[in-house]
Amino acid sequence: MLPENGTNIVILGGYGAVGRAAASTLGQWFPGRVVVAGRDPTRGAGLARTGAVQVVRADVNDPADVDRLLLDAAVVVMCVERANARVARACLERGVHYVDVSASLPVLESIAALDGLAARHGATAVLSVGVAPGLTNLLARHCVDRLPSARAVDLSLMLGLGGEHGADSVDWVVRHLAEPAARGRHRARTARVRLGDAGTRIVHPFPFSDQFTIAESLKVRATTRICFDSRLVTSAVFALRRARVFSLVRHLGAGPLAASALSRLHFGSDRFVVHAVASDEAGDAVWSTITGRETCNATGVITAYIVKAVFDDTAPHGVVHIDRFLDPGPLLGELTRHHMTVRHSAPGT
Repeated sequence: MLPENGTNIVILGGYGAVGRAAASTLGQWFPGRVVVAGRDPTRGAGLARTGAVQVVRADVNDPADVDRLLLDAAVVVMCVERANARVARACLERGVHYVDVSASLPVLESIAALDGLAARHGATAVLSVGVAPGLTNLLARHCVDRLPSARAVDLSLMLGLGGEHGADSVDWVVRHLAEPAARGRHRARTARVRLGDAGTRIVHPFPFSDQFTIAESLKVRATTRICFDSRLVTSAVFALRRARVFSLVRHLGAGPLAASALSRLHFGSDRFVVHAVASDEAGDAVWSTITGRETCNATGVITAYIVKAVFDDTAPHGVVHIDRFLDPGPLLGELTRHHMTVRHSAPGT
C-alpha cells in the first residue's frame, strides 16, 4: 500500500491515452494521491473533475520541474519518451520508485544501467510495462514456467486500428517499419498463427524490445511478430515496408508528420490479441492468449497494477523488467476484471 507519509504517485505525460487510463485506475485506489503532470494542464481537466487526481503543469525536459515533483513523490510513472534516463536517475538517487512504459530498447537499456544506483538507494524501477512489451513478457514467462524445457518463445500481436493510439506510439511503429526486417539473434520469417477468436493470421517479424529482454531473462530464443486487425491493411503496410517506403519517409524527415496523421485515423476495431507459444526440442509446446480492447487503456491498467505492486514490502530493489518483477499468474487473473480474456492451453496438449 501507499506509504503513510502521504507521498504522491506522479504520472509524467499523464494527459495521453495511457496516462489517463493509469491515472483513472490509480485515482480509484489512492484518491487524492495521484498527480498528473504535463505541458498542457487543460488536457487533464476531465481527470481533475473527478476530485481524485491532481493536475499540474510540468515539462519533463525541465530538470527544475522534475525536481519540484519529486519533493513529495513515492513513485513516478513515465508515459512519454523524453529524457527517460535522466528522469529515472533523478528518481532513483532520491529513493523514488520508477515505472516506465517505453517500448524502445535503447531507452530501456539506458535505464537498466542504473540498476546499482536503484539498489543502493532502496528504490525499484520496473520496465517493459504495457502490452508489447508487457503482456508479451508475462505470457512468455507464464509459458516457460509451464514448460521448463522450452528453448523458443514465439510472440504474436494483433493490433486494432480503430482504437485510440497516441502520436508517440504511432511514430514508434513507423520508425521500426523503416528499419530492416531482419534483426535480433536469428532471422525470423512470417508465420501463420491462430490468434484466438480472430482466426488464423499472417504475422510479420517486428523488432519489439521484448524479444531481446525475454531472450536474456528466460534463456530462450524469442521472436516477436505483428499484424493488424485488417488483413488488407497488414498486407499493404508490409508491402510498403518491403518497398522501403517507410525508410524513405524517415529519410525525408517526414516520419513524425506521417505518424501524427496516422494517429488520427480510426479504421477497423479496437481489439488486440497477444499470443505466446513456448516450445522445446522434443516438439512439446504450450500457449497462452490474451484478448482485449484499446491497447492504450490496457497499458494504463497494467501500469496501475505495477505501481500498486511496487509498494509491496517484497518488491525487489533495482531495475527489473515486468516478467522478473512479479509472478504473472495473479496479474493475468486480475486482468479479467478489465474486460480482457485470458486463455491457456490445457496440460498435456
